[in-house]
Amino acid sequence: MQRNVSLDVLKLVLAVIVVISHAKVLWGYSDLGYQLTVQGLFRIVVPIFMMVSGYFFISVIRSRSLMTWLKKVVAMYAFWMLVYAYFWIDVPALTPYVLLKMLRVAVMGYHHLWFLSALIGAAIMLYALRQLPLKVLFGLTLSLYGMGMFFIYAGHYHLFAGTPLDALFNEIWFYRNFLYFGFPFFCTGYLLRQWEGVHQWNRHYYAVWSLLGALLLLGESYLNYLGLEGLPAFDMYLSLLFFCPGLFLWVSSMHVPGDSTSLAYYATALYFIHPLFISLFEALSYQPGNTLAVLALASTLLAVVLLKGSRKRLGFAFGG
Repeated sequence: MQRNVSLDVLKLVLAVIVVISHAKVLWGYSDLGYQLTVQGLFRIVVPIFMMVSGYFFISVIRSRSLMTWLKKVVAMYAFWMLVYAYFWIDVPALTPYVLLKMLRVAVMGYHHLWFLSALIGAAIMLYALRQLPLKVLFGLTLSLYGMGMFFIYAGHYHLFAGTPLDALFNEIWFYRNFLYFGFPFFCTGYLLRQWEGVHQWNRHYYAVWSLLGALLLLGESYLNYLGLEGLPAFDMYLSLLFFCPGLFLWVSSMHVPGDSTSLAYYATALYFIHPLFISLFEALSYQPGNTLAVLALASTLLAVVLLKGSRKRLGFAFGG
């Protein structure tokens, strides 16, 4: 079966965006620019990765091979959690509180690895609900994402100030997880695969859909910039649920056939390796910003090329 290389290109571009985002490009140069890019447009990365994975998850459902899929992804999760163990396991400072915190990280994922944790939970949940009508799955997707949106907005705007809920809603793990974030986008990808009618539209409709979605995302990010002091970190925007499907359909409609998995490999390796180089350069006193972003991206790309021979250990293409 031939691959749709256009999706692999999209994944590679998104992986590059992740690197420069984590290095905080534009940091210290333009607060508004940083808000509209890193905290705005660049938030499409994980949602689209989730959607691509959900789109291709239909093969797992049809073949009833969930355990095979899980063994692969869980093994990958365990491997990368061990790679980054130095950053999240703190044995000398071990107290009951620190132990509970480490257990939470072990389950939910360190830093960027939360994607894999959320992916695993979303896949198990969708597989368990696979017999439900598509309309019910769509309603569940909107409901869960709406709840997550409520939590993050209530937390950032302190709608429950002075109560324990305010602190809880400002905990990133409370809404950035498989239930409120992973499943909605993972299931959206699955629904797009099942909804045959949407694939018959003219490509120009997808382009317009994507453009409108991008404008909505910029507008929502700008309103939060005006409404909140500083640079609010929003993982979940209402407009993401509109923009990401449009962009995914537009890119996939280009359908560039190919057999090589190299681009998917590079995208995967970039995503998982880059924090090591960001941490290294920060230890060498490089401040967040454009210089750090360029150094981290260049170093990670070089490492990925050198490690290509180990692709069997690194290789897990997002949904591909």
